[in-house]
Order: sequence, then structure tokens, then C-alpha cells
Amino acid sequence: MKAREDAHERPRQPGKVRSVILAIAVHALFFALIVFGVTWQSRPTPPLQAELWDKLPPGPPAAARKAEPEPPPPAPPKVEPAPEPPKAEPRPVPPKPEPPKADPKPEPPKPDPAIAEKKERDKKEREKKEQEKKELERKEQQKREVARREQEKKEREAKAAAELRSRAEAKARADAEARVKAALDAATQARASEIDSYRGRIRDKIRGKANVPDTVRGNPEVQVRITILPGGEVLDAKVVRASGNRIYDEAILRAIRSASPLPVPPASSELFPTFRDLILNFEHER
Repeated sequence: MKAREDAHERPRQPGKVRSVILAIAVHALFFALIVFGVTWQSRPTPPLQAELWDKLPPGPPAAARKAEPEPPPPAPPKVEPAPEPPKAEPRPVPPKPEPPKADPKPEPPKPDPAIAEKKERDKKEREKKEQEKKELERKEQQKREVARREQEKKEREAKAAAELRSRAEAKARADAEARVKAALDAATQARASEIDSYRGRIRDKIRGKANVPDTVRGNPEVQVRITILPGGEVLDAKVVRASGNRIYDEAILRAIRSASPLPVPPASSELFPTFRDLILNFEHER
């Protein structure tokens, strides 16, 4: 069985490895030639260099020249002119295009009489409407002006009426105040008159009770304060300002106590508080 398998094995091919290596070397050499060729073609041509002399170098001294023959001067190096770049060929100038020919203008159409008549009619209609609009605006303006004047007139009349009412009210208030003041004055005057009447009656009653001795001479005047109870009873009497005559002052105090009760307003009257603490002056008359 093993001998049969060996008989069917493929025979080895000699030189297979060397052929692979040789193929790789050939490809590498071919790639190197391509790179070198491209590099060599793209390398620029080196420019030519020339050395120019403005003056010749100084020669040896005269003695030396006699001794040695002067060598011929060296020939200046030839300067090769740089190659001129190739002149570009002039581009052909294209011919100018001819200007386009103007199209012949068409003849204007002749106006249609019907269209012209319609335009004229429309124009007159517009003018008529504008005129009517202006007339309507003028009438509206007149109406507004009339309404404004009427409003101003009403406002003036209302203002005048308000002023009249204000004046009438002011006059009425003044008249009422005057009447109230007159009534108050009259009441005050009546009250003062009534108070004076009661004071006179009290003074007369006290004078009627006064027993002044004949030894009192002259016109002594004494001022007394009388404290009065409701009903006219005298609670107290004292001299506020003496007359200078003690006999006359004591006679007046005795007369006050003798005249009790004094004629005063009723206790319920608004005048009675005026007489609770009454001050009177008495002057001797003889």
C-alpha cells in the first residue's frame, strides 16, 4: 500500500527557488532603471559660469621684465551666451465679430378710433368721479364746520349759564350769610340788652337797700363780686376794688345781703350762667 502511494507522488521540479529569486531581482532592476531614468530626465542643465576681469593683474617689476621675457597675456575666457528661451509663437488674433445688424423698427400700429374713443370716455368718467368726490368732501367739510360752530356755541352758552348760576349761588350764599349774621347780631344785641336790663334791676335793688351814712363825702366807687345761686339767693359778696372809703364799701356789702334774693333770669335760661359770678360797680351819688 505504501509503495503504491509513493508511485503516485508528483516528481519534484529542480530550480524552483532560484527562478523565484531571479524573477524578484529582475523586477527590482527594472524598477531601479525606471526611477533613474525619470530622475535623470528631470535634472536641470547646470548654467555656464565665466569669470570677467575689469583690469589685468599687475606684471612683475621692470628689472624682472628685462631678465625674463614678458609672457603673453592670457586670453580671456570665452563666454558662451546663455541659450535664449524659445520665443512663443504669436497667437493668432481672432477677427472682431461684426456688430449685429439692428432689426428694422416695425411701424407703429395705427390707433383704433374705437379704442381712442373708449379711453377718452373713461378719462371723462374718472374726471367726473373725482369732481363728485371733491364736491362730497367739500360738503362733508362744511357739515363738520357747522357742527363745530354749533358745539362751540353750546359750550359758550353752557359756560355762561354756569357762570350765572355760580354768581346767583354766590349771591344767595352771601345774602344767607348776611341774614344769619344780622340775626346773630340781633340776637347778641337782644341778649346783651336783656343782660343789661337784669344788671340794672339788680343794681337798683341793691342801691335801694344801701344805708350810706351822711359822713361819706365825695363820689367813692367800689367794685364788688357777687356769687348768686339759682333763684337769686346771694351766696357770697366781696370787694374786688375798694373805693378808699371803708364805710361806703361796708354799706354796699350790707345792702347786697339785704337785697337777696336778687332779680336774676330763671335757672333754666341761657342767661343765668352770666349771673353766677357777677361783678358790679357802685358809685356814691349825693
